Amino acid sequence: MSLTNVKDNSLLINDRILNLLNEFDSAKSIGLFYPYKNEVDVILMALELEKRGLACLLPKVIDEHNPLKYFFYSPNSSNLEKGYGGIMEPTGNEAKDPDIIIASCSAFNEKGYRVGYGGGFFDRTLSQLKHKKKIISILAAFENQKTTYQFQDSYDEKVDYICTENNTYQI
Repeated sequence: MSLTNVKDNSLLINDRILNLLNEFDSAKSIGLFYPYKNEVDVILMALELEKRGLACLLPKVIDEHNPLKYFFYSPNSSNLEKGYGGIMEPTGNEAKDPDIIIASCSAFNEKGYRVGYGGGFFDRTLSQLKHKKKIISILAAFENQKTTYQFQDSYDEKVDYICTENNTYQI
């Protein structure tokens, strides 16, 4: 997919996510992700989230065998640095659990399972958060990443919603 298509489709996906977020009035913080390679760019909606009074959080790898930790992020600050795998991470030191977590993928299926890049970070993180609190999980993906392949394993966590440029799927 060209960079122009990635950006255009990212904007459509962001609109779907923003509309979906209207259903969750009690949420105060949103866990975003910094796009890697040609992933959906959900950072584009950070200003709108702040306008709505929601705290934006970004994940950081503290230890590659543990869940991700989320830290405050503002699109108006420069609190990012290259982290694990060359992905931009927040420099803050005050971790906070998000109320809603938005994830990326390299592929997904209709059952709400996703394939990432093989580290298991998202699955460990979502599993841990589900044991601590009620959390909503949303997958931001391009429609061409959808597959019929049933790749879920016992340690995989499924998401609650999938937002693509064409559809919002409730799992």
